[in-house]
Amino acid sequence: MSTSTKTAFAAAYALWIGFVLVLASVPPVSRDALTHHLAVPKLWAEAGGIVEIPHVLFSYYPQLLDVLYTLPMLAGNDIAPKYLHFLFGLLTAVMIFLFVRRRIGSAWGAIAGLMYLTIPLITKLSVTVYVDLGLMCFTTAAIFSAVIWLEDTSRIRWLLIAAVCSGLALSTKYNALVSFVILGLLVPLFYLRTRDDKKSEQINTVKYGLVFGIISLLVFSPWMIRNIALTGNPIYPLGAGPFQATPLEATAYSDEMSAEEHAEFAIREQMVNGEKALGPLLTRKFVHEESLPYTLLIPARVFYEGRDDSPKYFDGRLNALLLILPLLLIYLGRQVGFRPVESSFFGAYAVLMVFLVFMTKDMRIRWISTIVPPLIVLSTYSIYAMHRWLLSSGRSPRVANGAVAGVVALFLVPNLAYAASLLGKIDPLPYVTGQQSYEAYRRAHLPEYGVVAVANEAVAEDGKLLVLHMGYRSYYFDVDAIVVNAVFASLAASSSSATELAERLRRLGYTHIFTRDDFFLNWLDSTDESVKRRVTEFLEQYVVPVAGENGFGLYEVVSPQP
Repeated sequence: MSTSTKTAFAAAYALWIGFVLVLASVPPVSRDALTHHLAVPKLWAEAGGIVEIPHVLFSYYPQLLDVLYTLPMLAGNDIAPKYLHFLFGLLTAVMIFLFVRRRIGSAWGAIAGLMYLTIPLITKLSVTVYVDLGLMCFTTAAIFSAVIWLEDTSRIRWLLIAAVCSGLALSTKYNALVSFVILGLLVPLFYLRTRDDKKSEQINTVKYGLVFGIISLLVFSPWMIRNIALTGNPIYPLGAGPFQATPLEATAYSDEMSAEEHAEFAIREQMVNGEKALGPLLTRKFVHEESLPYTLLIPARVFYEGRDDSPKYFDGRLNALLLILPLLLIYLGRQVGFRPVESSFFGAYAVLMVFLVFMTKDMRIRWISTIVPPLIVLSTYSIYAMHRWLLSSGRSPRVANGAVAGVVALFLVPNLAYAASLLGKIDPLPYVTGQQSYEAYRRAHLPEYGVVAVANEAVAEDGKLLVLHMGYRSYYFDVDAIVVNAVFASLAASSSSATELAERLRRLGYTHIFTRDDFFLNWLDSTDESVKRRVTEFLEQYVVPVAGENGFGLYEVVSPQP
């Protein structure tokens, strides 16, 4: 690269990193941050260490990054975890740069890294306290290391690095189980594919597959051992079929239960007796009202139809060229004879990831996010192959370079347009410049926060708050709160009267209930008629409104008169 090109890339990266840091420098309001990625570290910080929190289901998930987030939380800083999360995105961009540079040069590596960082999904994750960028970082390291090992299988350290990184990905998020399975299949299959004497290499194929799988699981094993000790299930709360959680010590409500014990019981009760979720195809048909042919197009639709905060549209955005350019490489790569084994490995990983998620869950783009780095590499290869093909076809360097610039611009423009819209949505400048307080920002961006603030003042030190239908967002509650919908449903179903329901709530220590009113009423309308009557009487006789705003309400639970 020339000095001017290096300067241009350095300026582009600096501007982008600065832009993301500004977007990230506001109080956390993203959904998963408030449910567990900050909520659980906050409870750990208050307890003075990593402790079991049975009534918080998310506390049993793999939490490698959440443990890291606890460090700034101990210092009272809940914005710094966003920077830590973004750091993993930067590390992934560095890996992409180094990997592509090793193949086709520094300029192409710089293009690939910039394309990756500006993808709408990556931009959104870079300014939130999630763990997906960590998952992506470790999985990308595993994929790249596996490919490097396949180039020269005598360098066994690269296979070991791939396995360790796969284990770190598993330690970050359960979604990595899909990546682990895919890589566990692709590593031995591609090893065998590259051997001349396939019959004599079958034992080695099995050996290397086992090495990858066993080391990955060993790295992941501390989290499995913890969950086995606590619940009897190594991947709790997943795996209800093959693994049964520790049987409930009680089979019904007991006066001897604490609020935390009853919350744990209610969660387990719901897991055992609750209705099974619809499969992905039925969800698309009945919930999202899609036809089967349109649903079957989801593996392509995710690249151009995504929208933030919309389950119907996959709750995130990618870039259509992430699909088009790798497909174009199938043709262009053959024309110039460009790295077929490596490209096939990346392509196979992406196809299998999208297919497995599509067949098992209602699609969310974050669940397939690990396909982005390999697709970025394939997209860069495609642009490079196009450049070589144009030159070999007699086009001038000026034409070839112009074509490259045009394709890169087509890739970046929608990314930048999304970034501009995200800037308007987050609106960080009033807070960053000191014109808006921490409290004011939360009130402006969280519709429930006004009532949350009232609850933090209204609930006494010896009282307890039951939070219902809030999507388990517990982070901003500073009082003793149980955020489990199943608690109220369990008590309402097992109580014989409205009076008994009120008595049980008060006996468990609940003095107030916080709820999203429309969701609570929807639950009430869908429940059993006898339960509905009982709850309606309870609301009329034993509940006093305290505060309400934007559809959220705080209510005091009145003790029944003796």
